[in-house]
Order: sequence, then structure tokens, then C-alpha cells
Amino acid sequence: MLLRAFAKINLDLRILGRRDDGYHEVRTIFQAIDWYDQIVIEPAKQFEFSAPGTPEDETNLVVRAVRAYERMAGITANVKIQVTKNVPMGRGLGGGSADAAVTFIGLQRMYKRSLPFEEIPQVLRNLGSDVPFFTLGGRASGLGRGDEVYKLEDSTDYWLLIVDPGIMIRSGEAYSWLTLPDKSPIIESFCATSGSGYEDDVWTNDFEEPVFQRYPELAKVKDELVQLGAYRSALSGSGSAIFGQFQMVSEAARAGSALNARFRVKVTKPLPRWEYFQRMVEE
Repeated sequence: MLLRAFAKINLDLRILGRRDDGYHEVRTIFQAIDWYDQIVIEPAKQFEFSAPGTPEDETNLVVRAVRAYERMAGITANVKIQVTKNVPMGRGLGGGSADAAVTFIGLQRMYKRSLPFEEIPQVLRNLGSDVPFFTLGGRASGLGRGDEVYKLEDSTDYWLLIVDPGIMIRSGEAYSWLTLPDKSPIIESFCATSGSGYEDDVWTNDFEEPVFQRYPELAKVKDELVQLGAYRSALSGSGSAIFGQFQMVSEAARAGSALNARFRVKVTKPLPRWEYFQRMVEE
């Protein structure tokens, strides 16, 4: 079984404050994109796992997803899983979370067990806040920690250029930057927004200010994308990837050519939900 674990960008990301459980209250808009890790799952005599360039042990999100599936299904997953990483880690593109979600989906396709449906969302949340989104794909809103996801109408009439500046930013560290050092937890960019605030012309990412303070070169990339023809550019997630939105693929490709001597770049497109699932699994 061949699986494609598509990445995401955050079209909008607001950090509303710190919750009683220590996490942050988030409002975000996820968008699946056509850039993916490849996962192959095959029957085996015992569990085998390889994912070059990542930890190949029980800490890997894919292995954690396998263990979670085993507990829910009451089985031992005797499978060989090979992950080919294409989506860079620590860039705010959700590659590890996508790998976990798609592995869980793939195992269910393989074993077809009767699972307690109402428990699946919490199991996925326990793997990571972004993981539930990758069971929806397309465009979706994320509430709570970003783990309460709801389908939104697809809008895919644009092209994307993703710029990887080669900087790894761990999300936990980025969240810590949102707290002013001389005060008890106060979020720098606290922004009480309602659903009516989700308009294209006011979309933002509250991580940009603290991340750009530490990595000013990222702000320059964002500005350069606009100078190269993007009608909007932004940080994805907690970074470090920057994306530009373009009306035409030729514009995105031209901007990529201007940047690819300095950065890894990817011309791609947003994925509507139907295409996301159509291309996810090949058996």
C-alpha cells in the first residue's frame, strides 16, 4: 500500500491566550497542499520501520500512530513501514503530523477493524494538535489547541511558492517566544477574533512577530515574495517556511527561479478535499 501524506500551510493563525491546561487557545485555517511524504505499508512477519533522516524509534510519530492503532484495534500490526521524507521538518508544514494521520488511516484500510468511532478524535489529538486536520484535508478551521477541526469550503484558485530557509523551529520553542519574559503568561499578540475576522485581506499569523525578531531574514523573504509578484505571503505555522500566493503558476515559477539559488523552493498548489483523498491511498 502506497500512502501520500500531504503537507499543510496555515492561511491564518491567531493565538488567543493560554489555557488552564497549559496549552494555548488557537484559531487557525489549515490548507492541505500538494507536497507529500511517501509511506509504504506492507505485511510482514513482525513490525519493521524505516524513515531515513528521522528518529527510527518509538518517539517517531508514525510509530506512535501504529501503537495507538494497535491499542484501539486490539491487534499487533505486523507490517513493514517505509517513510520517504520530502517535506522538511521544523518548518510549520505539518509533515510529521500528516505521516501519523495517514499511517493510522492506512492501517485501518489494511485491517478493516471495527473501531470505537467516538474515541478516534481523542486518540489523534494525543498524537499531536495538527494530526486531526490530516483526516479532513482540503481547507479546515482549527479551534482549541488547533485540534478541533471543521471542514471549510475549498478555495483553490491560486498557486503557491513555498520557501524553505533551512531553519528548524520547534513549535514548543516558538510558543515560548509568545510570552513576555518579564511578565506572567501574557500573549504578545492576543487577539480576540470571531469567525467574521477570517477574511482574506485580514489573514495573519501571530507567530510572525516573535519569529521574525529572532530570524529577521525570514521577514526579508516574506517581503521579497511580494516584490516578486505574490499577492500575499506569510509564515506557515510556527515557521520557518514562508509561502507566497500567486494568481498564475508561471508567476510562482518565476519567483521560485529568483530564489532557488539561496533557498529550497517548491512550486505547488492547494489541494481540494476530493483530490486529497483520491490521491492519498494506492493499493
